[in-house]
Amino acid sequence: MLALVTNDDGIRAPGIQVLIEAARRRFDRVVVAAPRTQKSAVSQSITINKAFRVFERYGPDAYGLEATPTDCVFFAVNELLEEKPDFILSGVNLGPNLGYDTIYSGTVAGAREGLLQGIPSIAFSLAVTEPVDFEQCLPHIDRVLVTAQEKGLAPETMLNVNIPSVEMFGEPKGIKVCHLGRRVFANQTAVWEDPMGLKHGWIGGRDLSLQGDEGSDCYWMKRGYMTISALTWDLSCNARADMSHWEAL
Repeated sequence: MLALVTNDDGIRAPGIQVLIEAARRRFDRVVVAAPRTQKSAVSQSITINKAFRVFERYGPDAYGLEATPTDCVFFAVNELLEEKPDFILSGVNLGPNLGYDTIYSGTVAGAREGLLQGIPSIAFSLAVTEPVDFEQCLPHIDRVLVTAQEKGLAPETMLNVNIPSVEMFGEPKGIKVCHLGRRVFANQTAVWEDPMGLKHGWIGGRDLSLQGDEGSDCYWMKRGYMTISALTWDLSCNARADMSHWEAL
Protein backbone atom coordinates (compact mmCIF):
# COMPACT_ATOMS: atom_id res chain seq x y z
CA MET A 1 0.00 0.00 0.00
CA LEU A 2 1.09 3.56 -0.77
CA ALA A 3 0.65 6.59 1.50
CA LEU A 4 1.21 10.24 0.61
CA VAL A 5 2.16 12.43 3.58
CA THR A 6 1.88 16.23 3.79
CA ASN A 7 1.41 18.98 6.40
CA ASP A 8 1.24 22.76 6.80
CA ASP A 9 4.04 23.29 9.33
CA GLY A 10 6.75 22.57 6.77
CA ILE A 11 8.65 19.47 5.72
CA ARG A 12 11.21 19.82 8.54
CA ALA A 13 8.59 20.11 11.30
CA PRO A 14 8.78 17.43 14.04
CA GLY A 15 5.11 16.54 13.61
CA ILE A 16 5.48 15.35 10.03
CA GLN A 17 8.57 13.33 10.94
CA VAL A 18 6.51 11.35 13.45
CA LEU A 19 3.69 10.89 10.94
CA ILE A 20 6.20 9.60 8.37
CA GLU A 21 7.56 7.17 10.96
CA ALA A 22 4.05 5.93 11.77
CA ALA A 23 3.14 5.60 8.08
CA ARG A 24 6.26 3.57 7.30
CA ARG A 25 5.16 1.04 9.92
CA ARG A 26 1.85 0.48 8.14
CA PHE A 27 2.49 1.07 4.41
CA ASP A 28 4.77 -0.54 1.84
CA ARG A 29 5.79 2.84 0.46
CA VAL A 30 5.54 6.37 1.86
CA VAL A 31 5.97 9.46 -0.31
CA VAL A 32 6.27 12.90 1.27
CA ALA A 33 5.19 16.10 -0.49
CA ALA A 34 5.03 19.03 1.90
CA PRO A 35 5.61 22.79 1.98
CA ARG A 36 9.23 23.84 2.49
CA THR A 37 8.13 26.50 4.99
CA GLN A 38 5.30 27.21 7.41
CA LYS A 39 1.93 27.39 5.65
CA SER A 40 -0.51 27.38 8.56
CA ALA A 41 -4.02 28.80 8.13
CA VAL A 42 -3.84 28.88 4.33
CA SER A 43 -7.00 26.75 4.11
CA GLN A 44 -7.67 25.25 0.66
CA SER A 45 -5.66 27.82 -1.28
CA ILE A 46 -4.09 26.55 -4.49
CA THR A 47 -1.47 28.14 -6.76
CA ILE A 48 -2.92 28.74 -10.22
CA ASN A 49 -0.93 29.80 -13.31
CA LYS A 50 2.20 30.43 -11.27
CA ALA A 51 5.29 28.24 -11.06
CA PHE A 52 6.63 26.94 -7.75
CA ARG A 53 9.92 25.21 -6.94
CA VAL A 54 10.07 21.49 -6.21
CA PHE A 55 13.07 20.32 -4.16
CA GLU A 56 14.22 16.69 -3.89
CA ARG A 57 16.89 17.22 -1.25
CA TYR A 58 14.86 15.82 1.64
CA GLY A 59 15.61 12.14 1.12
CA PRO A 60 14.17 9.29 -0.97
CA ASP A 61 10.55 9.87 -1.97
CA ALA A 62 10.51 13.23 -0.14
CA TYR A 63 9.73 16.51 -1.90
CA GLY A 64 9.70 20.03 -0.48
CA LEU A 65 7.50 22.40 -2.45
CA GLU A 66 7.37 26.17 -2.30
CA ALA A 67 3.61 25.80 -2.23
CA THR A 68 0.53 25.23 -0.09
CA PRO A 69 -0.61 21.89 1.37
CA THR A 70 -3.34 21.71 -1.29
CA ASP A 71 -0.74 22.31 -3.99
CA CYS A 72 1.44 19.55 -2.54
CA VAL A 73 -1.32 16.95 -2.63
CA PHE A 74 -2.71 17.97 -6.01
CA PHE A 75 0.74 18.10 -7.62
CA ALA A 76 1.97 14.86 -6.05
CA VAL A 77 -1.11 12.90 -7.11
CA ASN A 78 -1.01 14.24 -10.66
CA GLU A 79 2.74 14.55 -11.31
CA LEU A 80 5.02 12.93 -8.74
CA LEU A 81 3.31 9.56 -8.29
CA GLU A 82 2.95 6.84 -10.88
CA GLU A 83 -0.14 5.48 -9.14
CA LYS A 84 -2.89 6.85 -6.95
CA PRO A 85 -2.04 6.58 -3.24
CA ASP A 86 -4.18 4.39 -1.01
CA PHE A 87 -4.21 7.04 1.73
CA ILE A 88 -3.28 10.67 2.20
CA LEU A 89 -2.10 11.60 5.69
CA SER A 90 -1.67 15.21 6.81
CA GLY A 91 0.03 16.48 9.98
CA VAL A 92 0.86 16.07 12.73
CA ASN A 93 -0.06 19.71 13.30
CA LEU A 94 1.39 21.74 16.17
CA GLY A 95 -1.88 22.77 17.79
CA PRO A 96 -5.42 21.38 17.60
CA ASN A 97 -7.75 21.74 14.64
CA LEU A 98 -11.15 21.82 16.29
CA GLY A 99 -14.45 23.35 15.24
CA TYR A 100 -13.92 26.45 13.12
CA ASP A 101 -10.21 25.59 12.81
CA THR A 102 -11.13 23.04 10.15
CA ILE A 103 -12.08 25.90 7.80
CA TYR A 104 -8.78 27.77 8.19
CA SER A 105 -6.39 24.87 8.67
CA GLY A 106 -3.82 23.97 6.03
CA THR A 107 -3.41 20.58 7.71
CA VAL A 108 -7.09 19.75 7.30
CA ALA A 109 -7.03 21.21 3.78
CA GLY A 110 -4.24 18.81 2.78
CA ALA A 111 -6.42 15.87 3.75
CA ARG A 112 -9.52 17.47 2.24
CA GLU A 113 -7.70 17.77 -1.10
CA GLY A 114 -7.18 14.03 -0.90
CA LEU A 115 -10.91 13.66 -0.36
CA LEU A 116 -11.56 15.80 -3.44
CA GLN A 117 -9.24 13.49 -5.38
CA GLY A 118 -11.25 10.47 -4.24
CA ILE A 119 -8.56 9.18 -1.88
CA PRO A 120 -9.14 8.12 1.77
CA SER A 121 -7.57 10.92 3.82
CA ILE A 122 -6.84 11.68 7.47
CA ALA A 123 -5.65 14.87 9.20
CA PHE A 124 -3.79 14.58 12.53
CA SER A 125 -3.22 17.37 15.07
CA LEU A 126 -1.70 17.52 18.55
CA ALA A 127 -3.47 19.81 21.04
CA VAL A 128 -0.59 21.83 22.45
CA THR A 129 0.47 25.48 22.37
CA GLU A 130 4.26 25.09 22.26
CA PRO A 131 6.77 22.61 20.80
CA VAL A 132 6.83 19.22 22.56
CA ASP A 133 7.96 15.67 21.84
CA PHE A 134 5.65 14.44 19.07
CA GLU A 135 6.64 10.82 19.69
CA GLN A 136 3.68 10.71 22.10
CA CYS A 137 1.42 10.67 19.02
CA LEU A 138 2.78 7.41 17.60
CA PRO A 139 0.57 4.86 19.39
CA HIS A 140 -2.56 6.93 18.70
CA ILE A 141 -1.74 7.40 15.02
CA ASP A 142 -1.06 3.68 14.73
CA ARG A 143 -4.47 2.80 16.19
CA VAL A 144 -6.21 5.08 13.71
CA LEU A 145 -4.24 3.76 10.74
CA VAL A 146 -4.86 0.12 11.64
CA THR A 147 -8.61 0.70 11.83
CA ALA A 148 -8.67 2.84 8.68
CA GLN A 149 -6.83 0.17 6.71
CA GLU A 150 -8.99 -2.66 8.02
CA LYS A 151 -12.39 -0.95 7.95
CA GLY A 152 -11.92 1.83 5.40
CA LEU A 153 -13.56 5.25 5.57
CA ALA A 154 -17.18 6.10 4.83
CA PRO A 155 -17.75 7.28 1.24
CA GLU A 156 -17.24 11.01 0.60
CA THR A 157 -15.63 11.59 4.02
CA MET A 158 -12.23 12.23 5.55
CA LEU A 159 -11.19 12.00 9.19
CA ASN A 160 -10.05 14.86 11.41
CA VAL A 161 -8.13 13.47 14.38
CA ASN A 162 -7.06 15.55 17.39
CA ILE A 163 -4.76 14.09 20.05
CA PRO A 164 -4.60 15.74 23.51
CA SER A 165 -1.01 16.38 24.54
CA VAL A 166 0.32 14.85 27.73
CA GLU A 167 1.72 18.27 28.68
CA MET A 168 -1.72 19.93 28.72
CA PHE A 169 -4.17 17.11 29.40
CA GLY A 170 -2.29 14.10 30.72
CA GLU A 171 -2.61 10.71 29.05
CA PRO A 172 -5.67 10.54 26.76
CA LYS A 173 -8.70 9.11 28.57
CA GLY A 174 -10.10 7.47 25.46
CA ILE A 175 -11.49 8.21 22.02
CA LYS A 176 -14.68 10.07 21.15
CA VAL A 177 -16.33 10.30 17.74
CA CYS A 178 -17.60 13.88 17.61
CA HIS A 179 -19.22 16.57 15.54
CA LEU A 180 -17.50 19.93 15.23
CA GLY A 181 -17.89 22.46 18.01
CA ARG A 182 -18.18 26.23 17.77
CA ARG A 183 -14.73 27.06 18.99
CA VAL A 184 -14.44 30.75 19.87
CA PHE A 185 -11.31 32.45 18.54
CA ALA A 186 -9.47 34.99 20.65
CA ASN A 187 -7.39 36.58 17.90
CA GLN A 188 -5.39 39.66 18.71
CA THR A 189 -5.42 42.50 16.21
CA ALA A 190 -3.48 45.72 15.88
CA VAL A 191 -3.09 48.63 13.50
CA TRP A 192 -0.32 51.22 13.26
CA GLU A 193 1.17 53.82 10.96
CA ASP A 194 4.72 53.78 9.67
CA PRO A 195 6.84 56.98 9.36
CA MET A 196 5.40 57.49 5.87
CA GLY A 197 1.88 57.59 7.27
CA LEU A 198 0.92 54.24 5.70
CA LYS A 199 -1.34 52.00 7.75
CA HIS A 200 -0.44 48.42 8.63
CA GLY A 201 -2.70 45.72 10.09
CA TRP A 202 -1.80 42.63 12.10
CA ILE A 203 -3.70 39.53 13.24
CA GLY A 204 -2.08 37.43 15.95
CA GLY A 205 -2.42 33.78 16.89
CA ARG A 206 -5.40 32.32 18.68
CA ASP A 207 -5.51 31.23 22.30
CA LEU A 208 -6.44 27.60 22.97
CA SER A 209 -10.08 28.38 23.76
CA LEU A 210 -12.02 25.11 23.83
CA GLN A 211 -15.75 25.73 23.77
CA GLY A 212 -18.52 23.63 22.30
CA ASP A 213 -21.69 21.75 23.13
CA GLU A 214 -21.65 18.25 24.61
CA GLY A 215 -20.73 15.76 21.94
CA SER A 216 -18.48 18.20 20.07
CA ASP A 217 -14.77 17.86 19.50
CA CYS A 218 -14.11 20.94 21.65
CA TYR A 219 -16.12 19.51 24.56
CA TRP A 220 -14.29 16.19 24.65
CA MET A 221 -10.82 17.58 23.96
CA LYS A 222 -11.21 19.86 26.97
CA ARG A 223 -11.86 16.72 29.01
CA GLY A 224 -8.75 14.96 27.75
CA TYR A 225 -10.17 12.69 25.05
CA MET A 226 -8.79 12.05 21.60
CA THR A 227 -11.41 13.18 19.08
CA ILE A 228 -12.27 11.83 15.64
CA SER A 229 -14.65 13.70 13.33
CA ALA A 230 -15.80 12.72 9.85
CA LEU A 231 -15.73 15.69 7.47
CA THR A 232 -16.88 16.06 3.89
CA TRP A 233 -16.43 18.57 1.08
CA ASP A 234 -20.16 19.32 0.84
CA LEU A 235 -20.85 22.66 2.58
CA SER A 236 -24.55 22.75 1.70
CA CYS A 237 -26.96 22.78 4.64
CA ASN A 238 -30.40 22.27 3.11
CA ALA A 239 -31.20 19.74 5.83
CA ARG A 240 -30.86 22.49 8.47
CA ALA A 241 -32.41 25.41 6.62
CA ASP A 242 -36.02 25.77 5.49
CA MET A 243 -35.55 26.82 1.85
CA SER A 244 -39.11 26.24 0.63
CA HIS A 245 -39.86 29.97 0.18
CA TRP A 246 -37.04 30.22 -2.38
CA GLU A 247 -38.83 27.76 -4.65
CA ALA A 248 -41.70 30.26 -5.04
CA LEU A 249 -39.53 32.90 -6.70
